[in-house]
Amino acid sequence: MSSLKFVIFLLGSTALAIVAGLSINLAIDPYSVFGSKLLPKFGQVEERYLKIEYLKSHPHFNTFLLGSSRIGVIRTEDVNAVFRGAQSYNMTASQSNQWDAEKNIEWLIKNIPNLSRVIVQIDWPWTYGEAKPGYELLTAVHPDISGRNKFRFLSDYLTLFNMEAINAKFVNNFGGANTPIYDMSNGYWSMPIREKQISGDCSYAEKEPAFHIKRPATSKTSPQTLLDSLASIERYKALLDKASVKLTIILTPQNRLAIDPIDFEDYEMFIKRLANITEFYDFMYYNKLTKNDCNYYEASHYRPIVGKIILHSLTDQSDANSEIFKFVSKDNLDEKLKFFKANFSSERAD
Repeated sequence: MSSLKFVIFLLGSTALAIVAGLSINLAIDPYSVFGSKLLPKFGQVEERYLKIEYLKSHPHFNTFLLGSSRIGVIRTEDVNAVFRGAQSYNMTASQSNQWDAEKNIEWLIKNIPNLSRVIVQIDWPWTYGEAKPGYELLTAVHPDISGRNKFRFLSDYLTLFNMEAINAKFVNNFGGANTPIYDMSNGYWSMPIREKQISGDCSYAEKEPAFHIKRPATSKTSPQTLLDSLASIERYKALLDKASVKLTIILTPQNRLAIDPIDFEDYEMFIKRLANITEFYDFMYYNKLTKNDCNYYEASHYRPIVGKIILHSLTDQSDANSEIFKFVSKDNLDEKLKFFKANFSSERAD
């Protein structure tokens, strides 16, 4: 083979390989951004992009839930049943933090004409900001938020070949995997196979390794991360007040094992400053919900039954008889801090 023919062959083979790779990404659509129907069930779904795209075509909703994947099991039909006149959508997104909440709220105010209520569930703020290392394709924000060109945004999903994402798409479509099922028309996710396994008893928790690890040691949170998160909350609270939109803040009922690492001095500082920004419902302490592993799929995500309990709690600011939440405001802050200090102290006593 002559040198010229070899170069032509090499270039042609390279071009074919590139076209094949692009075709695979387009057809399999690992992150479901192209709308391919070849494999209809979601794999590693790019929620941030798909949900805003859906809302642009369906702007009739007036009530939104914002937060990480933990709020994702709260069903919109349950929200609508609790709040009269609500037409709700769950904007849960993997690893969402207060930076994400603020950007989404800015978008909602500009683009949803009947916006009347926003419910933000706040996890303990270990992170802040757009970057989610190792998850760039899964957690990239919509071009309407980033300002990035939409063609360039989509080109990443066309040109980057991710075997893990492709495998997840195949497994979900052909393997009957025990993985989340996403309802993009309502925004929430569910795990029907896991719910069926639980079947009304808690024996599964005895077999779930996540519930049987050694108690995590407490760890200090970056002061800047806490301050950035609080500043973000203050900004989006001001935006919503100006737009006459009701804001409800929830501190996540994280499993006891997720509460264990939180340093109480950090917690106390966060609670104090948050109470001076807005009133809120605090489920994030050791209580009847968070100490019962039967309420969780693993040590990170609670089940839909907890979502229903949370929603019904939001109709009552009186927590005198509550075993699962404290309603915190500037007026009762000292009383609540005394309670939280005693709670953390007694539960962590050896």
